[in-house]
Amino acid sequence: MDFRQSSPNSQARPTVSGTVPVSSEHKPEKGSDYKKKRSSNWMGIITAVLLIGVAILIAAIALAFTRGNNDNEFKYVDSGKYQAVFLNNGQVYFGNIDNLNSQYVRLTNVYYLTQSGDSTNSNYSLVKLGCQQIHDPLDEMVVNRAQVTFWENLSKDGKVVKSIEQFKQQNPKGPDCSQVSNQTQATSNANAQGGTGDTTGNKDTGTGTGSSTTK
Repeated sequence: MDFRQSSPNSQARPTVSGTVPVSSEHKPEKGSDYKKKRSSNWMGIITAVLLIGVAILIAAIALAFTRGNNDNEFKYVDSGKYQAVFLNNGQVYFGNIDNLNSQYVRLTNVYYLTQSGDSTNSNYSLVKLGCQQIHDPLDEMVVNRAQVTFWENLSKDGKVVKSIEQFKQQNPKGPDCSQVSNQTQATSNANAQGGTGDTTGNKDTGTGTGSSTTK
């Protein structure tokens, strides 16, 4: 009779043969939908940025083209000469164009013509814009560009420039501001901003002390 007791560790353990079956069904990677949505959002942002960039580029090109046209026109202004600025209401101003763009023309050292007499015997007086006018404007005009028909550089041998030089010789200190010219000034002046002269073609009733007569 065998009184030996088997040790608990001596019990036979079942052996496992073969491999653990693995399901052939593919499970999507965790978080893949989130990544797809995030990628889609980034594509939308990039597209929007590109569209905005293209719009800004087109606007910059258009602005540069407009400025280029204005610069091309302004380069024809001869700073050493006087210019004549013709408005679409028939009034003409003389002086120096020191700025010109698509919105306005700035004219300084301004003169303008008034007419006296009748149609058969007319005298034109060149009047200096300034303190002798009843509204006492500064010696500058900022004219709406849309009101300007055209402008010209003036020859020093022309009658207008000679009259301007004659006026400057006779009035080295400028017009006599103690006397107000009896020029009739219009209140509507072709939308000119700043100092203005007679823009309605009113006839002068006298030349005053600040004018030079041209015939």
